[in-house]
Amino acid sequence: MDRVIVYPGSVPMDTDLLRSGVYAKEGIGRLSEMLFGQGAVSARGLVCTPSASGLSVTIGPGSIVAPGVVDATPFGGAGGGLAADPTLLACQYINPQLQTVAVSSTGATLTVFAVCSERDIDPAVLPFYNAANPTQTQAGVGNAGGNLPTCRTGSLSFVIGTSAPAAPSGGAVVALYTFTVAAGVSTLAGVVPTAGRVFWPTIPELATMTLLQAATTPMALASSSGSLTVPAWASRVELRAIGGGGGGSTSNAMTPADGSFSGSGGGAGGDAWGLYAVNPATGTLTLTIGAGGGQQETGGATVVSYGGATLLQAGGGAGGAFYSSQGSAGGDGGTASGGTIWNLTGGYGGDGQSGVGTFSGNGGNGPWGGGGRCGNIGGKDATAYGAGGGGAYSASANGTTSPGGAGYQGCVLYRFLP
Repeated sequence: MDRVIVYPGSVPMDTDLLRSGVYAKEGIGRLSEMLFGQGAVSARGLVCTPSASGLSVTIGPGSIVAPGVVDATPFGGAGGGLAADPTLLACQYINPQLQTVAVSSTGATLTVFAVCSERDIDPAVLPFYNAANPTQTQAGVGNAGGNLPTCRTGSLSFVIGTSAPAAPSGGAVVALYTFTVAAGVSTLAGVVPTAGRVFWPTIPELATMTLLQAATTPMALASSSGSLTVPAWASRVELRAIGGGGGGSTSNAMTPADGSFSGSGGGAGGDAWGLYAVNPATGTLTLTIGAGGGQQETGGATVVSYGGATLLQAGGGAGGAFYSSQGSAGGDGGTASGGTIWNLTGGYGGDGQSGVGTFSGNGGNGPWGGGGRCGNIGGKDATAYGAGGGGAYSASANGTTSPGGAGYQGCVLYRFLP
């Protein structure tokens, strides 16, 4: 951090004081970049309270750290001062008191935007040195009595709309809250704003959260495709992906000698497990959950991607099938890739028929069991994530089809970590 040096007896310059302010701003800015990351935005306070009696919201006191520049315009003046400095820097902008902002439209989802800018304020008539008469001072430059601003402040104003306003020169626009206003209403009673991801926890909050998250958070279950938002406090995510189980094989004969009597079981889905780095500013995790396979069908693959790249993938188990009129081999287990802890191939489905000999064509068990049992005139469906369906044996009459059991869908287990 830079600091101004002065010496006894030297003539003080306006730039000595101006540079002290600039150096302080730069020091706070660089420290903010170390804490939040270069280009990051952080907000604190600025509580949004919708009006229960009209169409407006009140924004409370608070502050924002956002990208800006050292000085977009010359700092100081009246024959001296510092030139504008476009060096990029994390800057602090403050809202010292309540501000009420009107909502101009209804029937829309609106966003509260904070406009971060610097401006010169607090004008005053300043005394100036009179070289012609050192015993007297002049009122303003040239004794003209004119006002000059005495403070450069990083300030916040607020705009509500469906799109962001233009950013001021050297400043930024930050989305703080979103809320939906029904068409034709006259008040915002019942409206609940949703805070954006710029409201980071404080260091004491983060330290407490770190211990709690590391010690107590169990893995959560995702059983449908979608996305996961990375919390502001998270730096890692633990993921376990299970592929869908394969379906069991059908049968269409009454006895082994008649032909396709005993179907095989479907294979279980693959199992990939790992730990991965994440960044709250990068985006969301995308989950694709593999479906369970129908009779004699392969289960779907379960995939987790992040930032456009696949993190880990668990393939679906293969369906049981007859490879000949009197031969039915159990489905292979699904493969897995991308795991940093393990990549396990799913269990095989049980074989069914081999000539006139028959075996138990049960479905392969998933990580929590649940493989479908082979069944008379219909295999049993799997009952746990990633498990394979059971094969069918026998039929009500030769040539009729007894269905194989369905495989069970895959899933993703996850937990975010500090």
